[in-house]
Amino acid sequence: MRRICAWCKKELKPREDMAMDKEITHGICSICALKLTQDVTRSTSDILDLISEPVLLVDSQGIVKAANESGLHLLGKDRSVIEDQLGGDVFECAYAGLPNGCGKTEHCKTCAIRNVLMDTLLHDRSYHRVPAFQKIRTPSGEKIMRFYISTEKVGERILLRIDDVEERLAA
Repeated sequence: MRRICAWCKKELKPREDMAMDKEITHGICSICALKLTQDVTRSTSDILDLISEPVLLVDSQGIVKAANESGLHLLGKDRSVIEDQLGGDVFECAYAGLPNGCGKTEHCKTCAIRNVLMDTLLHDRSYHRVPAFQKIRTPSGEKIMRFYISTEKVGERILLRIDDVEERLAA
């Protein structure tokens, strides 16, 4: 069964419990859900929790302002640990610990996550499933992770959806 957003008509990921045939059913995509609920008096986290995919809300300075439960689960962190922190610190970027920190090192110029976020903010350009490699710190050492990310501008902030993550061998 194909699922499409009843508002914007984008195709949605099939749910595992749905039979895949030619029938079409409707749902709502993450972006439309946010737009429809932006005037409702709820916390940002409550609204983000309506989205099943892992998402972070990031401001123009690269600071994570909120995350949904799925995003917290993916990152293995509590809300209090990531909110109001720079993205590189939230993702445990190996370069965020260098002098000047996240967004201000030589490596940040080529950071796909940062570049896609800033382009989305500056040019109102959405992205879908962009591969972004990140060297991250873990208790067992550094690892290369490949994230597939999608972005959408919401007001003066960016909704960053993490579509998929793969661990790669460190160089």
